[in-house]
Amino acid sequence: MEYGHCPAQTVRLWQIRAAIFFAVPVILFAALAAVSFWFLLPAAGFLALAAGVIFWYFPRFFSEFTIRLPQGAIVVEYGVFLRTTHIMPFSKLVYAQSIATPLAARRGLAAMGLKAARSTVWIPELAEGDVQAFIAAIGQEESHET
Repeated sequence: MEYGHCPAQTVRLWQIRAAIFFAVPVILFAALAAVSFWFLLPAAGFLALAAGVIFWYFPRFFSEFTIRLPQGAIVVEYGVFLRTTHIMPFSKLVYAQSIATPLAARRGLAAMGLKAARSTVWIPELAEGDVQAFIAAIGQEESHET
């Protein structure tokens, strides 16, 4: 089983989250511009950073995200500047859980957390049915090994 790129809804969800996060300092610095014109510089800086993160980084990050279920393990690969690969054998897996924030649940998305003895792998929001299918597939693979 292989799941390639994250769905477009995941990218939009993270873009909304980042827009909310960056809006606070931009609005704050823009409001302080009434005190001094120089506060527009950090506001413009945060706005440029927000545009880069929202419109370049997130689409690129989520297009590089790959999840595979080869025999006896789950392999998660991601990264824009540095490519990271997590290989978690099913024999070391303690539990798998799905998590949905209210904003993600409204869009029919859920994230997945995989916990091993010494590591945790978080998989960003996928369609809720896909997350449940992955958890079921992991459970089936685990029961075949024992």
